[in-house]
Amino acid sequence: MSKDKKKNQIDIFKSVKSSAINELTPELLETGLDFLIESEALKDIPVFGIGFKSYTLYKKITESFFTRKLLKFLFELTDVPQAKREEFIAELESKNETKKAGEKLLITLNRLNDVDKVTIIGKLFKKTILGKITFDNFKRLTYIIDNTYLEDLELLKDNEYLRNINDEIKSNLYQVGLLNQSIKDNREHEEYKFKQTGRREINPASFEYKLNSYGRILIENGFN
Repeated sequence: MSKDKKKNQIDIFKSVKSSAINELTPELLETGLDFLIESEALKDIPVFGIGFKSYTLYKKITESFFTRKLLKFLFELTDVPQAKREEFIAELESKNETKKAGEKLLITLNRLNDVDKVTIIGKLFKKTILGKITFDNFKRLTYIIDNTYLEDLELLKDNEYLRNINDEIKSNLYQVGLLNQSIKDNREHEEYKFKQTGRREINPASFEYKLNSYGRILIENGFN
């Protein structure tokens, strides 16, 4: 690969370890998109450098708020010590994971249809850098979030016991990989009721849902 081509690549992990992201503020995230694209505040963040400007889809992805989604993601990392961020990226580099993982992350962020999903992923990545989540679990949860309705995800916030979530949504959350499903056999309950009332009531078997390990990781790390 030529030096020029390598220089023009978009590398999100260079931005993760950059001190420039410490300058991001909530106010900056709320400014107009046109201002963001030309903002001096972004010029020192590698992902918004030459590679981003020369990217073939530059116009399309800025129009689709890719810039804002990148900023939302990076903003979640501003209170992580730079040394910790550098240490984490160095470990990825030692395993030759940065290029492939970085490309996948950029593609996912570009595809996400809601900036609130970006915030959740940013919080999860922060916890990954801090060693509270494995990088493999982060990648799996990123895939799950990309493929789940935001409203369904938000029902899990502070809701370990799945209160007020209907079975259809529970089934959706099971299918994407956040819940476990089991069959509840109601025959014992039927016999108890029969002994108490003398009436035979038929209660068909039903599905029961509980958080699995990925659901717990999401609840504990993706909303706080």
